[in-house]
Amino acid sequence: MINAAKSVQFFGIFLLIEGLLLITVPNFFLGLFLLSASDVWVRVVGLTLIILGYFYFRMGQENVRLFLKLTTHSRTFQFLVLISFVALGWIHPMILLPSGFEFLCGVWTFSLLNKEKP
Repeated sequence: MINAAKSVQFFGIFLLIEGLLLITVPNFFLGLFLLSASDVWVRVVGLTLIILGYFYFRMGQENVRLFLKLTTHSRTFQFLVLISFVALGWIHPMILLPSGFEFLCGVWTFSLLNKEKP
């Protein structure tokens, strides 16, 4: 398994943990970022994160290079969209903390992919 795949597996575990926290203790978890959960959709998002985490973990395990590359695009896009949401005043800036971590994980994967060109 290449190192970029391991970084995606690590990120998949991160998504699984985030998803489990959103399902089981949404107000506690979101409270860490000065947010609150008042609707069932937060738990639905948690389920989605668990499913995505599973895909990330398995695709990393299988060394699917195209998937590894595409994750760097999606994590960058996600971060840029959330920055615009903050700029528009739609969400609290604290959301950029976990989002920034996700972006940095994407940068990590990108750099590892560039070092491991076939």
